[in-house]
Amino acid sequence: MRIQHVTPILVKRYMNENTRKRTVFLRGPSGIGKSEVVFQTSALLAEHIPNWQGVVDLRLAQMDPTDLRGVPTVVEGRTVMNRPDYLPADGAGILFLDEITSAPPSIQAAAYQLVLTPEDYGIPSTWMVIAAGNRKTDRGVTYNIAAPLQNRMCDIDVNTTLDDFTNHAITNNIRPEILSFLRDRPDMLHKFEPTGDIKAFPTPRSWFAVSHVLDVDFPQQDRVEQIKGDIGEEAAMIFETHLRVWETMPRIDDILAGVEVEMPKELNVRYCVAMGLATRLDSTNFDNAWKFLEKMPGDVQTLTIKLAYKRDKSLTRSAAYSKWAIANQAAFSRA
Repeated sequence: MRIQHVTPILVKRYMNENTRKRTVFLRGPSGIGKSEVVFQTSALLAEHIPNWQGVVDLRLAQMDPTDLRGVPTVVEGRTVMNRPDYLPADGAGILFLDEITSAPPSIQAAAYQLVLTPEDYGIPSTWMVIAAGNRKTDRGVTYNIAAPLQNRMCDIDVNTTLDDFTNHAITNNIRPEILSFLRDRPDMLHKFEPTGDIKAFPTPRSWFAVSHVLDVDFPQQDRVEQIKGDIGEEAAMIFETHLRVWETMPRIDDILAGVEVEMPKELNVRYCVAMGLATRLDSTNFDNAWKFLEKMPGDVQTLTIKLAYKRDKSLTRSAAYSKWAIANQAAFSRA
């Protein structure tokens, strides 16, 4: 399942009392956003569910079995378990069992009851349990999920695509240099070699780290070394070459000001311009930028405008945007 489809599914499962009771297990590669979709789900539900408490994040791999059951004491000659204070006792929310595949078998066994009948721990029915973990092929610290535990969960394999990443990244202030690079080299979105020593490799998560490095004015060599540390040497060197292309493209400020700018002939440079515009177009500059946009090839133009609209819905106040939307209703309906 594509990662961008997960959040609406989790919201719908929560809203139904029966599907809310069954734990969802998101299984997939590292760095694609499994944890993030859980927090996105929480943010959406917080707008509609009274007394929403957010996400309680439990890392089972860092626990002992007694951490779930609590420490026993004797009260009036009977053993009483002291309930852990980090387990929710009121309100509504999501109990998130992250990195569950990194939990050893003894911890997994202790989680059987928590996953199947959280009410036995005093957790209200208004809480939903979600788990997440990596696959064994991801070369993390992983154990096989015990069959009884797996059977207690809705086990969903998740993955990501360039479109999923772009749709998320365009609304989260990622640098346009990265978006244009990945349009040209989609194989570099997530590239992991499960052999030999594990070193840095590109993932959606690590590309955001690269974006943060680009936000700081580092000397080139310092920047390159940090990017190597985030996405590995191969991806870093190819990306650095792309940055040289980026520096040769037309100035985005000129396009937004309505200056007459020649359309680049090279496709990779066109993608550079497209992503630069997609991160900056709004209702105040779209009409000016249209002088350049209307010269773009149809597919690049559509990509640019759809991403800009996803980032800033105020584009609809632009006369040029309205004209484009009417003429391209089919493309707009797929946005």
